[in-house]
Amino acid sequence: MKGIQVALHTMTRNITSHLILYAVLLLAGMMVGMVVQKYLGLGNILRAVGVPYPTAGAPLPVNVLPVEIPKEYQGEMHLFILAGQSNMVGWAPIPEGEKTDPRIYVFGKDYRWRIADHPIEDAFNQVDMISENRIAGFGAAMDFAFTSLERHPNIVIGLIPCAKNSSAIIQWQRNISDQSLYGSCLKRVRAASLMGQISGLLFFQGEEDAVDPMLYPHPEPHSGDWAQLFSKFISDFRGDVGQTDLPVIFAQIGADPASTEFLNWNMIKEQQASVTLPMTAMITTDDLPLMDGLHFTTDGYTILGKRFADAYWDLIEQASKK
Repeated sequence: MKGIQVALHTMTRNITSHLILYAVLLLAGMMVGMVVQKYLGLGNILRAVGVPYPTAGAPLPVNVLPVEIPKEYQGEMHLFILAGQSNMVGWAPIPEGEKTDPRIYVFGKDYRWRIADHPIEDAFNQVDMISENRIAGFGAAMDFAFTSLERHPNIVIGLIPCAKNSSAIIQWQRNISDQSLYGSCLKRVRAASLMGQISGLLFFQGEEDAVDPMLYPHPEPHSGDWAQLFSKFISDFRGDVGQTDLPVIFAQIGADPASTEFLNWNMIKEQQASVTLPMTAMITTDDLPLMDGLHFTTDGYTILGKRFADAYWDLIEQASKK
């Protein structure tokens, strides 16, 4: 009997010791996780390596909390489509303390409205995975909206992100399947349009078509007929949203990165400069500061957003005088 009691006592002590050890390890793991999340941006790290974040059932990050659109704004928003590749997505680090405005909303890729904030292209609970961006940062969209409100303070803006990192112009050709960039964008626009009027399309793309096709054959770059394919995209998209005069502002790619990988950079710039479409304007980006030879700095995106806005409202004012 005494032997059994000793064995039970030893077993209990071992179990207690293991439970204490597990509790300590769990607490340490939680503390490390909190530190990583706060200082290293765990969400972006996990998304960058292809791990979904946050997991199902986890609390929503503050910047993706859905909101109820005030009744006075419902159906009254000026809606802007954001399409193209990484320089429309936004690639710069997001500074702390970035401002928001209760007159600026974004129709997230989860098909929910929220107060707009960086990153506009947040992939939380994304519905159409074809346009998922594993890395999204500070871009031009917010400063487009801020500048628009400076010129027209009584409007409410809704942003509809559709851009996709490393996408080529051929991927923006008409295909109404929501498994295509064109179709998923169109689907998102139609869903968001309940809140207002589709007022414009902002487009920044071309870097992917400037690459050496021998080095990067997929997606197929189209440097020599970029203008033709872009014009067809705009014509088709205007037809599908039922607005043949939908205003379009597109950006010309920036300074030549002087890399053999971008063999056709200047050809793309020439193609973009040759575009002649009604209710369309092109902005230049050659002088904007670059972060890595291809993507802009935070200051560069800020200026880019202002240029998009000024070009858009100047186009609207010119059209109203005709």
